[in-house]
Amino acid sequence: MRRLDRSGVAQGLIPDWLDAIFLRSLVPAIRRLVTAQVNPNWLTVLAFLFTLVAAVLVVADRLLLAFACLVVGGILDFTDGKVAVLTGRVTRSGAVLDSVLDRYSDAVVYLALMIYFAVRSHPITALAAVVALIGSMMTSYTMALGKSLGIDFRIGVLRRQDRVTLISVGLVFTPLHDVMAAALQGSAAGLGVSIDTVPIMPLAAIVYLLAMLSNVTALQRLRLLFVRADRAREAPESESEQAMSLREKQLSLLEREIGIRNG
Repeated sequence: MRRLDRSGVAQGLIPDWLDAIFLRSLVPAIRRLVTAQVNPNWLTVLAFLFTLVAAVLVVADRLLLAFACLVVGGILDFTDGKVAVLTGRVTRSGAVLDSVLDRYSDAVVYLALMIYFAVRSHPITALAAVVALIGSMMTSYTMALGKSLGIDFRIGVLRRQDRVTLISVGLVFTPLHDVMAAALQGSAAGLGVSIDTVPIMPLAAIVYLLAMLSNVTALQRLRLLFVRADRAREAPESESEQAMSLREKQLSLLEREIGIRNG
């Protein structure tokens, strides 16, 4: 069942049960990182570097390698905050570093997708990648604006982890393009369309989906800001109940399975 914010807006494409499975799969790695007292800022920087390499590989048309690097970068980005809490190294500077590098990570990946489709003469799909980048930036900006007003929310149909997951899916399924092209060859010929002019279908479909849903999410968050902004002046909120509940559940699960409490 998908989570709902108090405003009734669904929170993300990834359901709770899948979040829990993913978290449990990372417990052994998080346990080792916590035991080794790894600096979470190193994980944050390493996550960005893997994402940067993934972007370069997209431009170079090495999409499966790009998928692998993007997944590793996403895992590191997911674990850095957990390691920070469990090792007692939560700092404002670390939060700033994580937020800034997340924005750079989003930008380099979407720009890589834009270049990938532009050099292959698919300007509409390249433009869709730019629209997706704008939606991604506005989604993050509206959340940051909310925090400046004392409102912390993570609602919306497409959060950052959802965006990274969708791009990863698009990259890993690129080999299906040739199969799909062969299946559609006859129909395309009947319509007088050359299948060679069609962009990589799985990845292009994801780009169009991101362009639409990332901007829908930004508008959902903007609407919520309009509703809550004036109320925040009278009764500031540090976090929404849903955000706090999710974090507490994740940390409780980690502490129980790792057996380490904050120092």
